[in-house]
Amino acid sequence: MINEKPKPEKLNKVALLKSFKDDMQSADSLRIETVTKVEAWKNAYNGELYGNEQTGKSKLVSRDIKRQDEWQHASIKDPFLSSSDIVKCNPITFEDKAAAEQNELILNYQFTRKFNRYKFITDSIKLMSTEGTLVVKTCWDYEDEEVENEYPVYELDDITGEPYQSGTKMVTEINVIENKPNAEACRIEDIYIDPTCMGDMDKCQFIIHRYESDMSTLRTCQKYKKELLDEVAKDLRKDTADYTEEDETNFTFKDDPRKKILVHEYWGNYDIEGTGIAKPIVCVWVNKVMIKLESNPYPDKKIPFLIVANNSIPFQITGEANAEVIGDNQKVTTAIKRGLIDNMANSNNGQKGIRKGALDTLNRKRFLSGKNFEFNNNPNDFYEGAYNSLPNSVFQMLELVNSETESITGVKGFAGGINGAGLGNTARAAGGVLDAVSVRKLDIVRNVAENLIKPLMRKWMSYNSEFLKEEEVVRITNEEFVPIKRDDLKGNIDIEIEVSTAEDNAAKGEKLSFLLQTLGQNLPSDQLNMLMAEVAKLNKMPDLAKSLKEYKPQPDPFAEQMKMLEMEKLKSEIAERNSRAQENKIDMRLKSAKADLAEAQARAANSGTDVKDAEFIRNATGANFDEKMMEKDHDRETQKELEFMKGLQKN
Repeated sequence: MINEKPKPEKLNKVALLKSFKDDMQSADSLRIETVTKVEAWKNAYNGELYGNEQTGKSKLVSRDIKRQDEWQHASIKDPFLSSSDIVKCNPITFEDKAAAEQNELILNYQFTRKFNRYKFITDSIKLMSTEGTLVVKTCWDYEDEEVENEYPVYELDDITGEPYQSGTKMVTEINVIENKPNAEACRIEDIYIDPTCMGDMDKCQFIIHRYESDMSTLRTCQKYKKELLDEVAKDLRKDTADYTEEDETNFTFKDDPRKKILVHEYWGNYDIEGTGIAKPIVCVWVNKVMIKLESNPYPDKKIPFLIVANNSIPFQITGEANAEVIGDNQKVTTAIKRGLIDNMANSNNGQKGIRKGALDTLNRKRFLSGKNFEFNNNPNDFYEGAYNSLPNSVFQMLELVNSETESITGVKGFAGGINGAGLGNTARAAGGVLDAVSVRKLDIVRNVAENLIKPLMRKWMSYNSEFLKEEEVVRITNEEFVPIKRDDLKGNIDIEIEVSTAEDNAAKGEKLSFLLQTLGQNLPSDQLNMLMAEVAKLNKMPDLAKSLKEYKPQPDPFAEQMKMLEMEKLKSEIAERNSRAQENKIDMRLKSAKADLAEAQARAANSGTDVKDAEFIRNATGANFDEKMMEKDHDRETQKELEFMKGLQKN
């Protein structure tokens, strides 16, 4: 018998929605705990009253936390806003090089041109410092419309066979208005996080996002079925108590399309098919109506949320705000400042006293009205009130608390200006303080880069591979257009975020300036322009950097003419030297031939002399006579043999 797989049970949306709401209720305790801490931190940040104030005494709250944060925000934002090429994509293998270049191009274009990065970075850093935790929701924005375009209709002429326009026709086409990734910061009060994830987003089974919307927006986005929205609108007209929450404005719209309602989005893993395996899903409901239930539409199949902690706590998904570490210092500063103000308020500053009998009635009246007057006795009869003198220990205590606050946050001495006394008594001490400040700031910048920008870019990269058009044309400059192939956006890409601070840029600028001073006179013009362009880029002058990089010096006509004449002169001199060299070669060959002839004649003369000498010796020794006699003897012998042979033939 073959074991058949059990068929999944029919989907029960009522039970499923109840299960999702149970998850939300289970995570609500963690949310309330986080929100309670955040409210306390925000009250300290904004300088809210502590509740122990007394009537007639100072109610000042020192804003040390806000002052330290505001001083630091600008320097932290600068690395992510000062450059148009913040994303650097490095391929893992050589096969990913083309994909890395395409990803770098499109991600920089989307982040710097199609996305309000200034508001996003500003809000993110403020939320991290004030609330301790930043929650970012990523999404894909798509909008299109149907348009009718008129196109001509062509037919062939029966006689000539040439095409001619017989009329026009209307064609309905889809015009894409918006097609890009997006990200937005969420309120921590509206986020329900899986309490069992132990601070690891990869282990998080669900996140529920609660937000306000309205029927008009839900119908416009075209993601929900019309009949389900009609059911929501029907319930909305019956009862609105469960749809909205209290806010700070106490303002509500009276018309149904704009009336605010609460929407809940469940992103996580759940077994909706009854197979025993939890799969990534998304569910959206309003009150008791489930308006959307489907698989996770994003290609990475992960929860589209990023959570960044300002001061991370082990095994916790949320972090701590700056108010947690310097809140006590702010309370001490507040107490001291309140005491100073109360002391000054209770003094008799501005009051005047007169000894009785020093002035008569007329002069007393003139004295009190501020006019000239006459008095008896001496000036000691008059008393001028003033503020009470304050001990130096009060200001020393304030300075001590302020120094401790600065050492914790890494922000140094902006209240009284940075000077030698504030940074240290020696150059080494001042350098150590500045290094500590830079390291602290760089750590915050790296936290934003590693836990926010890099994960955001990776999600955008995966979204681009799935949702971009086949060819997305990205404008690089006013003249150049680069087509982006969607298939090239896939692959293993290692994203590297270039983090630059003012200190790093200054150090690089000094090194390049030193190179220009030492090698500037010997460098070619193109390399010199490249170095100067890099220095201008580090000093936040992109226009000058581009001009220097693309600068090509215009040639001087007189100098060019002189160069041509000099070149012709050199060519003529070279030709003359070549002709002289040829003549020298011919002369050398002629002299060599003459030398060979002389040598041959000398050898011939020597050979004739040798022959004559040899002939003389032979004649003197009788060798020639002996040879002649031997030849004659040989001839006689030969003749005898011939005669003998003839005789034999006759016989």
